[in-house]
Amino acid sequence: MAEARPLGAGEDPAERSRRKRSAAISLVLVTGAGAAALGLGWLDPSQKEEDALVYDSLAACIGQGLRTEDACTTDYAAAQSAYAATAPRYATAEACRAHHGADGCVAGETIAPDAAGSFVPLMAGFMIGRTLEQGLPAQPLYRHAEEIPASGGSGGGGGGYCTGSGGRVYASAGRPATRVASSVARTTASAPRMVSQGGFGATGRAIASAGSRSGGFGGG
Repeated sequence: MAEARPLGAGEDPAERSRRKRSAAISLVLVTGAGAAALGLGWLDPSQKEEDALVYDSLAACIGQGLRTEDACTTDYAAAQSAYAATAPRYATAEACRAHHGADGCVAGETIAPDAAGSFVPLMAGFMIGRTLEQGLPAQPLYRHAEEIPASGGSGGGGGGYCTGSGGRVYASAGRPATRVASSVARTTASAPRMVSQGGFGATGRAIASAGSRSGGFGGG
């Protein structure tokens, strides 16, 4: 009966060394792939997007026909209610206009009694889910002014809309369907924000438009 030899006995030393290096490299690759998958798993929630619809009026929602008239009416009323209760407040008209445009702000008392003495952006539109089943909350949207670089010249990446919680939303005129980050589509303002100069939506997650445009939260 032949005597059992240890695994690898009699093997060429160079071949044994090559096999060890190959095994080590494979382990590193597998470990790296696992770490990458774990990292992506952690990022997934913030990377998810929702199909949303953006309209500048109730009539536009009804006329488009993508949602029923009842759904449009209900969601528009909800957005209007949220607007009066949670529209961001600015201490001065200049600060408000810097974020929402020259004609984008009004005296707070014209919107809600508790906003007296401040300035609030006009509700320029509202955002709803593509379908009722999504369960997206109806949100008022505010015009976001074109951002002008400090050095002058043309605007860099402003425009579109922003939400009461500071999220940016882009939608093409006449094309209400857009893709919005879930973290923004499902985050609603629960109370008014008193915004300091340059402070509204200065940081945060980006939102992609139907045209694949993206940007950070509004920082005007």
